[in-house]
Amino acid sequence: MEESETEVQSPDELFLTAVVFEIALGLLALFLGWSLGPDARAMIPKVDSSEIWPIVNQVLWGLLATVPLLVFIEIVRRIPCEPVRELERLGEDGMMKSLLSLSPAEMVVISLCAGIGEELLFRGWLLYWLEGLYGRLFSVDAGSTAALVAALIVSSIAFGLVHPITKLYIVLAAIMGLYFGGLVIWTGSLLVPITAHAAYDAVQMILTSWLNKRKAAQPHSG
Repeated sequence: MEESETEVQSPDELFLTAVVFEIALGLLALFLGWSLGPDARAMIPKVDSSEIWPIVNQVLWGLLATVPLLVFIEIVRRIPCEPVRELERLGEDGMMKSLLSLSPAEMVVISLCAGIGEELLFRGWLLYWLEGLYGRLFSVDAGSTAALVAALIVSSIAFGLVHPITKLYIVLAAIMGLYFGGLVIWTGSLLVPITAHAAYDAVQMILTSWLNKRKAAQPHSG
């Protein structure tokens, strides 16, 4: 199938589509939490002006947690193999070009929506719903290590599968799902993986856009 058969959205249309989609994921998480449990909102600290430091602390931990992700992806990018080169060529895709042509502020907005929406759904709801399901199916405590590990693995695989850009991208997204899930289990707060997810997406998009523009501005030899 030729790329011309698929109509590429304009940057403005793509921005709106991405924001609406990510917000919809968050709303879906809240609905599932309300109808089936657990409620992802229970893992988000309430804003209290008298106790703002815990929130600031969790945001700072989330920003710090972005660093290992960025290092990991940079290491992957340096591996000389075709799946990695396929990932690098994604910037030439029509939709990706539209995405990377957005302003940094728009990229940050999309990243925030993705961090909130996807973390509410996959780590806030699915992870702990699967933990409870495992406990019911195998007659073990929902809070047991086995139930939590199984839920973490399955929810991370699901997270990878909803990013079917390339086979390697699915694997990388699943690994990131494990990382984000580990953050929420370790800290007990959804705000940490939300911050890490949003910051990672924003840095990657802004950096990739800048590198592509710099590459395009360089004179071609020959």
